[in-house]
Amino acid sequence: MNLGKFLTRVSIALITTLASSIPLQASQLGPEKVVNAIYRGLRQVDATRSRPKVRWNVANGASSPCGRITGTLYCTRNNTIYITTQHIQMAYRYGDAALAYILAHEYAHAAQTVGGFLPGNITAVELQADCLAGFYMGAMPDVTFDLQDIEQIAQIAYEVGDYEFNNLQHHGTPKQRANAVLRGFKASQGNGISACQVR
Repeated sequence: MNLGKFLTRVSIALITTLASSIPLQASQLGPEKVVNAIYRGLRQVDATRSRPKVRWNVANGASSPCGRITGTLYCTRNNTIYITTQHIQMAYRYGDAALAYILAHEYAHAAQTVGGFLPGNITAVELQADCLAGFYMGAMPDVTFDLQDIEQIAQIAYEVGDYEFNNLQHHGTPKQRANAVLRGFKASQGNGISACQVR
């Protein structure tokens, strides 16, 4: 199923419901402003107090305590999120909210690690991080997401999904990834973080 059909058939009602209670914001922000605003918002809603550092605009191939950076990641060895230039560029094919998702997803990995609630396999870990990213973004007191923003977030989550079921690094299908982040948004407006299987 392609993304257009997915958004139309599965998620448009949820997106519309969420957006009806969210103020509109029309302007696109540059990467530095997005990273700073979202990071502040994440720190406000993160009950684990994981407080990871953030390095952004990092080149692929740069070194970190977790080895060579080949893509955006959360490094447990120094509690740091590395956001690559390549992923910033990919995000802005959709818009600034897509970059907010990338940061929120990696921040969720820090919360999983510090909070000690990592699920048992990589697919579950990634889908929970997507759900937490949606929950955190929806719960931030000083940042709002309009319908267009939520669509950008669902689109990039869909894009980063994969069908490599036999790969130990399988992160979830496109539909699973988009559904997980949208479930988190919905949970932030209602039934709470337990919707992300956080106990």
